[in-house]
Amino acid sequence: MDEILTAALTLAGLTLVFAGIAYAVWRSRHPRAATAAPGPAPAVREYRLPKLSRRVKDEPDDVEISPSRLARISRKSPPDMPAEGEYDTVPDAVSPAESREPIGADLPAAPPVAVETALETIASDVEEKAHRTERAHDAEAIALRLLPQIPPRDAISTNSWLGGRPRLGVGMEWPKIDGQPADFLAQIDCAALPPELWGGLGPREGALAFFIHRRKPEVRVLHLRDTGIPSQPPFTLNDAEGWFGPHGGLDLGDLASFAVRAFPEWPVDLVAVRAGDADPRGAADADAMAGEGHARSYDIADPAFHPFDWGSMTAMVALLEMRLSQLENDAGTGASDDGAPDSCAALNREACERAREIIAIVHDSAARDPFSPGDATAVMAALHAIRWARTIRTIDPESGEERAETITLPLTTHRPDADLWVHDYQTILFDRAKHAWCANPDNLSGPARAFFEPWWREMAVREIAAMGGEPHRRLRDDDEDREAVLLDLPSSGLMSRKFGDGDNLVVTIDRGDLAIGDFSKVRARLDS
Repeated sequence: MDEILTAALTLAGLTLVFAGIAYAVWRSRHPRAATAAPGPAPAVREYRLPKLSRRVKDEPDDVEISPSRLARISRKSPPDMPAEGEYDTVPDAVSPAESREPIGADLPAAPPVAVETALETIASDVEEKAHRTERAHDAEAIALRLLPQIPPRDAISTNSWLGGRPRLGVGMEWPKIDGQPADFLAQIDCAALPPELWGGLGPREGALAFFIHRRKPEVRVLHLRDTGIPSQPPFTLNDAEGWFGPHGGLDLGDLASFAVRAFPEWPVDLVAVRAGDADPRGAADADAMAGEGHARSYDIADPAFHPFDWGSMTAMVALLEMRLSQLENDAGTGASDDGAPDSCAALNREACERAREIIAIVHDSAARDPFSPGDATAVMAALHAIRWARTIRTIDPESGEERAETITLPLTTHRPDADLWVHDYQTILFDRAKHAWCANPDNLSGPARAFFEPWWREMAVREIAAMGGEPHRRLRDDDEDREAVLLDLPSSGLMSRKFGDGDNLVVTIDRGDLAIGDFSKVRARLDS
């Protein structure tokens, strides 16, 4: 141990000697400059910055030294590297040394002022977009017509329709208004809306579903992000003050019990109408067309008017049985109220007896046999073979005298001046046929479709619904500069829907609310 200490002291001494010799050599080669005598002050010179090169010097590339190489240089083992996902994040602008929080601590929340500023910016952008749309409203010349498909093309690809059942989201309850289940009106595919509609505002994904209070013009509009399977309404349309109004006044009188109390589900095409385009909303008079059936003669023994299932068949014979009671009363007195002779009364008694036999056969067959078109053909042929009598009174245009004429008709024939039950049956058949056809057009025969589809097509053009543009009729308190038309829905015998005395239901929304997708404050009015 003494030898080691002695060697260390010797080495230290030699080191100090060597350092002294080295300093002496350096000092001899760098003598200290002599202090100059004070002289006159130097003249003031103008200093300028040196000229620098305009070339931007290249930034030196970052050199990464792997831990293993660093270990070979420093002869130390490489540090343990953290596993993936264990890296702590520190803001780029704050180094670990400058940060008050340790590396890996949660970042502080944004100051309230920054959040408020961001929200104000978003609101300002939305408001500016709405104002731009309002300024461009005069130039907006596009509307959308909801044209019923006749015939429907493909039930699987149907994404927009009127009536029927909505496709609500999975687990979503049926919408209510004032605590009561609402009537479903329509569901429209937002992805199919033209980009220009409503000035570009509103959603372009999901669907808009429209519901209405069962007795008041209060509407709820839902923007459905996802849709599910069709949802069945939780009620039947049995409210006398509701919006149910099928074609032909089938909701009134003794025919009301024959009506299908539902809104038919009718697929629609979304047809954009721009300035100068032909408008599919035609000028056909649906009321006039409804009167044409009563004003002309026809015979329901024609295959176009045959019942197509047991429901329509039993409804037909039930109506016939109701109307035969009046004919029996006239026959029981020996003469009709219009003074028909006894021979007519006898003919009518016989007609009632034969008709009741057919009615009994229909009820018996409906209870035990499947329906077939041949059954309908046989029944209509048997009814056509039955004759009944009616006295027709007219006024001679030249003499002014009253004339009486007794006519006999097949029980299946309708004449405007001699109708017993046929026209009422056609009204019932119209209603039942459209519901069966909407479910599947093949439910009707070829002759029936050839008769009804052109009729429905004319009615659809007359009763067409719309979105955007201007309402079909001017609203009293309309503010077209601030409001957009979400839906303009007319009363429609085809859709079994009636608003007021035949008015349109117009649903509008403030353009600012439409811009942010807020459908909670829509307005619904009748254009009466």
